Amino acid sequence: MVIHNLKGVTDFDPAVMTLRNHITDILRRNFELYGYQPLDTAMLNYRDLLTYKYGEQAEIVKEIYSLSDQGSRDLGLRFDLTVPFCKYIALNRSLKLPFKRYEIGKVFRNGPVKAGRLREFIQCDVDVVGDSSRGIEIELLELAITCYLQLGITPQIQIGHRQILTGLMQSFGINENHDAIIGVLDKIKKITREETMAELGKFLPTDTAVKLLEAVALDLPALEKLLPNNTGIAEIKDLWAQLTALNLAQYCRFTPSLARGLNVYTGVVWEVFDAQGRYTSSLGGGGRYDQIITNFVGSGVAYPAVGLSFGLEPISTLLSATQTANPIKLLLVPMDTAPACHALANQLRTLGIPTMLWTAKPKVGKAMEYAAATQIACASVIGADEINSGRLHVKNLRTGEQTDFALNDIQTLANYLKQAN
Repeated sequence: MVIHNLKGVTDFDPAVMTLRNHITDILRRNFELYGYQPLDTAMLNYRDLLTYKYGEQAEIVKEIYSLSDQGSRDLGLRFDLTVPFCKYIALNRSLKLPFKRYEIGKVFRNGPVKAGRLREFIQCDVDVVGDSSRGIEIELLELAITCYLQLGITPQIQIGHRQILTGLMQSFGINENHDAIIGVLDKIKKITREETMAELGKFLPTDTAVKLLEAVALDLPALEKLLPNNTGIAEIKDLWAQLTALNLAQYCRFTPSLARGLNVYTGVVWEVFDAQGRYTSSLGGGGRYDQIITNFVGSGVAYPAVGLSFGLEPISTLLSATQTANPIKLLLVPMDTAPACHALANQLRTLGIPTMLWTAKPKVGKAMEYAAATQIACASVIGADEINSGRLHVKNLRTGEQTDFALNDIQTLANYLKQAN
């Protein structure tokens, strides 16, 4: 037997999990501050439910992990959190709308593997159903900007609108293959112009393809002249006015070619990138999808919806070079003073200081070696002398500096440890 992981899945060691927990803690805190409620949906679903919003020929459907149970039912592992959310709404039609939820959970896709993209990974989603206003779109963009800034990432949010692309095709007399053409336009920044023209050439004559590529490179005023009555342009103008008023437009860029998800989205869409260019792929995205839940429920009641997703894998990949420290701030090493050290450790924990008590054989060298190897910030050896004098010596293991503290002034010690890194 060869012991190894499957391709596209991984085990995360404590240093990596510390960073990932840091990310999800920031996201969860902000989700709840903005009024979103936690939801947990099933990973295992009927396969026909999972394929509902895309159809069997969609690329994402080909990536579903399919299986059957002992009853020979056709099942699959969820590949996103949106379809299970649709299912939840359909099963709970008495929900008071608007319903604002967040979910952080594992999804599975049998697709290509690269840095920041696994086959078993975690999605961090927020969605609102029952609100068709521009205000909720602004809120989600503000939430995204707030979270990324708190993570130490300056976001560049590229924003587009599907109805602008549809309007452009109609203005050029393109009446067929809209989804396929939009799919090509959506990836023009990832492929060369020659490759783009070759892809468009499957559906369009060369002159029309050239006009379309020129159009999706225009700014908003130029597009408005070309499409004076386009609903998407009017909505983008309104969105930008509100973003500007809130001083958020500096993080946003109008990108006419952006489609993200093709016909799944019905209005504004966005994708988030690192403004510094340290990571070139998307860090997250979202948009308005007014028809998915409405059609899924099928009751004749409209369920407008808009959502936002944060990519934990790419975000953690981006941040991994700078945030790998052990969260434990202090290792206490008792020298026949275990009861006093237990009491001290609990006092520090009460003040929010992660503290580890060395319970192995009281060998100072071994304890210090462990602390250095695991990147614990500080350590203190406490024997009878420290207890009798009422003072302890704390060594910063990164700087080598030693600082003395009074045992009856735990708050001062806690303040010091909070800053230790």
